[in-house]
Amino acid sequence: MTLRSLWCHLKGYVIIRITGRVVEAFINEAYTSGVELWDLSRIDERSILVHVYLCDLPEIGRILKKTDCAGRIEEKIGLPFLKMKLTRRKGFAIGALLFFLALYILSSFVWFVDVAGCEKMMPEAILEFAAKQGVKAGALRRDIDSALLAKAILAEFSRLAWVGVNIKGTTVNIEVAEKTLPDVKSGITHLVASEDALVTNMIVLAGEPLVSEGDTVIRGQVLVTGLVVPSYGDTGESIDRSRIIDAKGVVMGRVWRTYQGSLELVHELESETGRVKKTGCISLGSYEFRIGSRKAPFQTYTEEMSAYEIPFLRSIGFTPTLRLVTTTYRETEKSVLITDREEALEELREEAFAYVQAGIPRGAKILDEREELKYSEEKKWVYTFTVETLEDIAQEMREDREIGHS
Repeated sequence: MTLRSLWCHLKGYVIIRITGRVVEAFINEAYTSGVELWDLSRIDERSILVHVYLCDLPEIGRILKKTDCAGRIEEKIGLPFLKMKLTRRKGFAIGALLFFLALYILSSFVWFVDVAGCEKMMPEAILEFAAKQGVKAGALRRDIDSALLAKAILAEFSRLAWVGVNIKGTTVNIEVAEKTLPDVKSGITHLVASEDALVTNMIVLAGEPLVSEGDTVIRGQVLVTGLVVPSYGDTGESIDRSRIIDAKGVVMGRVWRTYQGSLELVHELESETGRVKKTGCISLGSYEFRIGSRKAPFQTYTEEMSAYEIPFLRSIGFTPTLRLVTTTYRETEKSVLITDREEALEELREEAFAYVQAGIPRGAKILDEREELKYSEEKKWVYTFTVETLEDIAQEMREDREIGHS
């Protein structure tokens, strides 16, 4: 709202419709008399709309008589008119005043307390503790110290890592973050081989190694055990008690991954010719009525059968089932497609590389790639693709069992 618009609302103004044979005479007379008109708009040849201050209405009446024009107030705008309405409707004015006063008073209190961020803890426990601190529905907002409440909640609940309290309107929002406790593991952790491999290097950080460098291991074989077996001295007494250690370490091994596939150069294809024949059969109990031949009309074909039943006959007590079976035969023909050997081999190479690459873990080093194409006894070309990698084959495995101490 501009300053002029605000001033107009404070003084009060009206929008008047002026009608006459010569409305220009009214405009000229108004300006001559010092009456301010603004936002003039023509309705038709004999009518215009003008904005006039409330205090100029008596002068406007005199000018209308002098210029032989008629005027009608279309709208009253501004503070003076609002005062007049409120004067005539004192009950409404008092009610509105009391309403806003009550709204202001009610907004000075807290009516809602919310807790967010609880995953394992029950939010009701925090709400109950906050209520003991005086933070509950009906408490005065100015009596709530957000920082003090946050410290009190954090001191009361040891499972919380952070607490934040903020007041928004009539709601106290308590946001919490729970501590992330480490998972307590039970049992024994071993390091096992993730793949069949040849062990090349071992770095054992914890546990007892069960294989050595140069050993060949199979997938799932224990490489380093987390169960430390007690050792005995010459007297046969136990030197170390049995204990469980989470096995840790790095076991590097050479792994060979192989893909094998046959090179298909001749492909038999079967496609539809477009010729279609349909047959039907209507059965009622043991009686059948066939439409068309029982045999397929083509030497090579595909067959599709659909069956329908008439259910409404059962509702009227008709025991035999009326069924309609339709069979669609589509003629097919066989053809032979011969693929170029180099193209088929290239496709097989790409398929083999994608298959082997999907099994290689991140961080593995490719040492060698070999491919072989042989003609087998089954009169097929067999393609073999082998990738040799150097990678960490140690994989954690948890064994759930209790160990007794000697």
